Amino acid sequence: MLNWTRAGAVEGPRTLQIRLQRSYPGRVRAGAPVPTRSMSTEEVRANIGYFTDTRPRGVPVTALVLSGVGAASRPDLPELVAFARDRGVQTVVLHAGVEDLAGLDPAALPVDRLVLPLQPGDAGAALAEAADALGRAARAGRAVAVHTVLSPSAIPLLPAISRVAAMSQARSFTLTFPFPVDGAPASEVDPAPRAVAALNEVIPALEARGLSVAIKGLPVCYLGSLARLVYRTANRWYADADHQLAKALLFFPDVVAFHKEDDCRFCPADSRCDGFFATYLRRPGFPRLIPLGA
Repeated sequence: MLNWTRAGAVEGPRTLQIRLQRSYPGRVRAGAPVPTRSMSTEEVRANIGYFTDTRPRGVPVTALVLSGVGAASRPDLPELVAFARDRGVQTVVLHAGVEDLAGLDPAALPVDRLVLPLQPGDAGAALAEAADALGRAARAGRAVAVHTVLSPSAIPLLPAISRVAAMSQARSFTLTFPFPVDGAPASEVDPAPRAVAALNEVIPALEARGLSVAIKGLPVCYLGSLARLVYRTANRWYADADHQLAKALLFFPDVVAFHKEDDCRFCPADSRCDGFFATYLRRPGFPRLIPLGA
């Protein structure tokens, strides 16, 4: 089923992301507004019920993503997950924040997959806490994915970050170029060629360890031999305390809007490339988009 948006028709998502908590500083920052508060148990149940019903949206969701600092320790988490499964949700994913790592108990989480951040912190404390959390998850037999935002502070530490990922038993490692955020200074993002160079240094070793690696936020034409690690991002509904039920957002284009040039339709990788961000293409250090083979 198609939904009509300001960017045209988009396919009706089968995934719902609910930002349970107001705070989520360790997230991949995009265009979603910061909610004014956390969500109550009743509100979360209402949104799960709304999006698993075939009537409001035509296509019931079958996957649920829960996020927000403290989401993993919410006392109502088992109740909410059980309710979602009773409503036909087949897969539940929990995104933990950097602030959640120290006290995280992966064995107690009633979810199908746990996503943990690998980001540098003061004196490496955040990476050490992530390594400990990954160890606990492995001992609990928990399916884990890890992700890193390629921020200016993370790029020079990517070898150390990658060593933590390689030594873990994570099933996948996603490296995401920062999404543009309104009002954010240009200094928060390094030029794309520096990020690509850093990726080229670490990804061969990660793949040699059998880790499934994906690159997000960069167009195929920037990546050379790493273009094989790019795939189209699936859309999803996005709900928080201020955007619920019929007022929920579509991740594309309400939260994130990718840009493609007219020539991109001639690129052999067009069907698996999201494109890039018009904001960055206007800055130095970001080459124009060119179809592969052109």
